[in-house]
Amino acid sequence: MATARAEAKHPPAQDLEAISRKRVAFTDRGKDILAARLELEHQGIRPEERSNSGPDPRDLAASMLDGSALPAARPPTPGEELFSLLVEQQAITIALDELAERENQARRIAAAEALQETAADWLEIVRQRALAVLALRRLNQEAAAFRDRIRRIAGGNPTNLICDFNSGPFAPAIVGDHVYSYLEACVKAGVISRSEINNNAA
Repeated sequence: MATARAEAKHPPAQDLEAISRKRVAFTDRGKDILAARLELEHQGIRPEERSNSGPDPRDLAASMLDGSALPAARPPTPGEELFSLLVEQQAITIALDELAERENQARRIAAAEALQETAADWLEIVRQRALAVLALRRLNQEAAAFRDRIRRIAGGNPTNLICDFNSGPFAPAIVGDHVYSYLEACVKAGVISRSEINNNAA
C-alpha cells in the first residue's frame, strides 16, 4: 500500500504546474465575480441568503407517491445571486491562500530534491573556490615579496608597480576574516584538507 502511494506521488514540477493553472483559473473567476458583484451593488441590491434549499415538502411527497415531476427550482433573486457571489468570492480567497501554501511546500520539496541530485556539483564548486582563494593567498605573498624587494632597491622611494593592489582580497591573510572562516568551513565539511591549506601557505 505504501509503495502504491509513493508511485502515485507527483513530481514537484508537475505539482507546481497544476497549482499555477488553478491559481490562474481562480484569479480569473475572482475578477468575474468582482465585476458581477459591483454591478449588482451599483443597482442597490443587498445580499440575501436563499430562503429554501430544496423542493417544497408537499411537492416532494407528491413525487414520491405518484412519480410526478418536481417543479423547476425558481431562479435566484438578485439579492440571492449577490449573496452567492460573496460566498464564492470568500471561497476563492481561502483557496488562493491554500494554493500559496501548497506552492511554497512544493518549491521547498523541489529545491531539496534538486540539491540532493546536484550535491556533488555544488561541492566541486565549493572546492574550486577554496583552491582559488588559496592560490590568491599564495600570489599575494609572492606580490608582497616582490614589492619588498623592489622597495629595498629603490631605497624607500615609490616603486610605481603596475596594478599594485594590496587591500581587500589582495591584503595579507587575517585569522578570523571571511576567507579564513570559509576555508575553516571547507575543512569541517571535508571539501579540502588542513594539509592543502598549509601546503598552499608555505
